[in-house]
Amino acid sequence: MILSRALARRRMAAGVRPSWLAAWGPVAVDAASLLVLVALLFAPARALIATYDPSLWAMVLALFFLGYLPSQIVLILSSLWAAKSRYLDPEGNQS
Repeated sequence: MILSRALARRRMAAGVRPSWLAAWGPVAVDAASLLVLVALLFAPARALIATYDPSLWAMVLALFFLGYLPSQIVLILSSLWAAKSRYLDPEGNQS
């Protein structure tokens, strides 16, 4: 999300409209970094789950608030910046 935002703001300030790949590539990098983070945290999370044996509802809430919600926030904001960097208004000016 930080990479997408920084690149989009810099391009918008310079008045450059990036290609589709240049705008959406950082979104793919953000998604890949989230997958790497999940892969790295999978084994420690399994160990904690096996150790504490939480209830089903505790697991659902923990996965929602610690996994799903942050990943959706990152991907949605990253996508918004990618779309905003490619937007041209009808007069041809970038906003």
